Amino acid sequence: MKGHLVKFFIIVLLTFAPFASFSQAKIRVNIENHIDSIYYLIKYTSDKSHCVIDTSSLSSGYKIFSNKTDYNEGIYVIADSKQNPLFEILIGKDQKFSIHVEELMDLKSYEVKGCKETESYFKVYSRTFYDRLHIKALESELKYHPENIRKIDSIKNELYKYQESMLRKDDESFLNTYIKFTEDRPICDLPLCDERILNSRLLKNKLDKYFDNSSTTQTPELICNKIDEFVLSTDECQEIRDYILWYLYSKYFNPEKTENELVYIHLVDEYFSKLEIENLTENIRKEIIRRADVLRKITIGQVAPSFQYIDENGDIVDLDDIRSKFTVLFFYKPDCQKCIRDKRILGLVKKRINNIEILHIDISEENNSTSQDIIDKYDIMTTPTIYLLNEKKEIIAKHIKAERIEFHIIKR
Repeated sequence: MKGHLVKFFIIVLLTFAPFASFSQAKIRVNIENHIDSIYYLIKYTSDKSHCVIDTSSLSSGYKIFSNKTDYNEGIYVIADSKQNPLFEILIGKDQKFSIHVEELMDLKSYEVKGCKETESYFKVYSRTFYDRLHIKALESELKYHPENIRKIDSIKNELYKYQESMLRKDDESFLNTYIKFTEDRPICDLPLCDERILNSRLLKNKLDKYFDNSSTTQTPELICNKIDEFVLSTDECQEIRDYILWYLYSKYFNPEKTENELVYIHLVDEYFSKLEIENLTENIRKEIIRRADVLRKITIGQVAPSFQYIDENGDIVDLDDIRSKFTVLFFYKPDCQKCIRDKRILGLVKKRINNIEILHIDISEENNSTSQDIIDKYDIMTTPTIYLLNEKKEIIAKHIKAERIEFHIIKR
């Protein structure tokens, strides 16, 4: 009886052994002319590459990354012994393959064996990278060669056709997701609910492109519409939706353009005040809502909140009592070097412009006469901070440099 049982277990082990090893990940890496003691496999967490998930062992000239189970699909970084990134790879369903690199700086020299998906990734990445470099070069010469626009359009067209041709028949392929995020697709055509994008920089790169603060065409209304599109598209995948919301919160908490404070207010009113969001505690939610309510009262065009303070001469100054065509609110600290510089500039502005009043408001902790209420009312986070008001005490500019005050006055 025991002999039969032993035979039975041997048969079971032999039968299932191939399947047990089938799921093991094994990636071999060889880089010519790059001798290092160890390589690291680094995983992206949304947009940060700080998570080392594996180190390599040496075998037949190759560095090998192996794991008893498959790695999560995504874009990974191969790094050297000092954890400096060497190159990125796509790890998809098939995780037994080798990569041979002749020259790190030449993407066309990367050779992959054993995984068509990863091989195709390098081909797409290489073609996209070089075509975009070509486009940038042509764009830089547009001023002198306007005919370049036709060449640019042609390259973009051919690149799109090539990327589309590389899409795999398997709709679940991560390569397909990668290609779609690389292309210039509208939000509604992006596979935003593919959670594998969080194991890459794909989502952050796309968000950076859609919400570039430097773009002159990005009005607050347009930005808010884009936000709503993104959130609607990720309504059923909370982890990705929450990542997007925190990304946008961080971007518009202190925006480059003051008019985009309206975007922050929109985020709070429509999402942070209503939704259950990861890492959003009730205390944090209350503080976010409080700040949105403050910003609502000090956006461009609003009447500046009233306040009193004691000036450098010990006199009580009431904003409501000021009668001048323009008023500058200069919030400063005495030990702030930039404040000292701006104070000198404001003195020159006062001499050059008639009918302007400059209020120097010391917000240092040592100045107990300045109420914290003023700091809260004007959302003062750093010094110097400058507000410019008109004769009605309406805010016409804020968070501007001292040397730009005259520009804003002349513009009016």
